[in-house]
Amino acid sequence: MVANFPLLPWSNRLTGGGFHLDGRFHAVPSNRDDSPYPMHGTGWMHEWEVLSHEATEIVLGVEAEHPLGYPWHYRARQTYRLEDDGMCMRLEITHLGEDRLPYGLGFHPYIMRPAREEDLRVRYGASGYWECIERGIPSTHHAELPADWDFRQLRTLGQGLIDHQFTGCDAPMRMERRDLGIAIDWLTAEPEGLDLVIVYRPEHGDWWCYEPVTHLTDAFNREGMPGLRLLEKGQSMALEVQQTISSLMP
Repeated sequence: MVANFPLLPWSNRLTGGGFHLDGRFHAVPSNRDDSPYPMHGTGWMHEWEVLSHEATEIVLGVEAEHPLGYPWHYRARQTYRLEDDGMCMRLEITHLGEDRLPYGLGFHPYIMRPAREEDLRVRYGASGYWECIERGIPSTHHAELPADWDFRQLRTLGQGLIDHQFTGCDAPMRMERRDLGIAIDWLTAEPEGLDLVIVYRPEHGDWWCYEPVTHLTDAFNREGMPGLRLLEKGQSMALEVQQTISSLMP
């Protein structure tokens, strides 16, 4: 992993110029010149403060009050902690506004691919995926995966574009780097039972993304806002991922 940014207070795209809640429309205009939709929340846009820094742990924090004129007012923390056999990544957010609002979280890591395709093998337990009406906007859920998108058995990453949300990913993602002699297992520890992941495999490039997220893309504009948490003032939610490293050597 060469980079990672926090997805908050939502993940991926949000259509319709905003969302309706409790009889009000909350405007959320685009935050990027290259997209008609706001993307990936505002966490990646902030200057985070180092709250504590030790040999094996760093904690970053930020408070954002209506960034870009958006409705959210929140306090957030990122914690990265090295352990004997891996690393724990934790993202927490607390709603500070007077009126309740929907929140979602995610991690957006960039993972390097090796020079030789056969040196990277991946497994994750997706059993379904969301078809997109346009890039990144889900429309229809499918319970069967195209063969090239099926990673339930350990295999090479392959080529060609994948930019979809997958369901059923409630087991650890395993990534083996045979050139380095290591394996990394990713487990979403909190929220318990979370099975949503966005996988981005660009058509070209030396990296790919495996993004644990707490809600369906554009859940703001779906009935029941699936996966989003409606937080009252002072309430919090968290996303935690455990990465465990082991050796492939006999």
